[in-house]
Amino acid sequence: MGNNIKLKVDIAISNLLEFDQYLLSHDLNERTIAHKLAVYLQEEFNEYNVDCEYNKNVEEESKKKMIYILEQECQEIKRKFNKDIFVDDIEYMGLSTFPDIVIHKRGENTSNLLIIEIKKSTNSIDRGFDFQKLKCYTDNSRYNNLSYAWGLFIEFETGKKSPKRPELIWYKDGQIIKVSHYR
Repeated sequence: MGNNIKLKVDIAISNLLEFDQYLLSHDLNERTIAHKLAVYLQEEFNEYNVDCEYNKNVEEESKKKMIYILEQECQEIKRKFNKDIFVDDIEYMGLSTFPDIVIHKRGENTSNLLIIEIKKSTNSIDRGFDFQKLKCYTDNSRYNNLSYAWGLFIEFETGKKSPKRPELIWYKDGQIIKVSHYR
């Protein structure tokens, strides 16, 4: 795994836990937590753009970030999340997505470094869609052209005074490569 990337992510998480513990212990919205984490990530990845909920893709005709998954899986996601989807071909369907945090260079897909999805421990929504997004964003199959070098799922424990360390699940080439806890 890119040790430099992991180190920078660890520093950003450490800053979030040290300076913004209130957000976690008081169970604030995931978008609020993602924003603060993105601020700390921007300090570490200053040669990149760090954006929340970024949904543009210069290589898609619609200019939206799309992931392509098997139609059967997509139908299941639609039932769970009531997403608007369109049929791309017989096998695949496309979903427009809004990643929690991306580290990239805007306006190109050749420098897509890291996509991050976060969840709070108090969020009862199934993590399956987040895992599917990370798989697709880091997969370089013929349809998934976003080419993120790395993907990361972070689950923060919220609603407690002394939360446990967050769980980290790293993705590369469409596969889970490492499950660990922050430091």
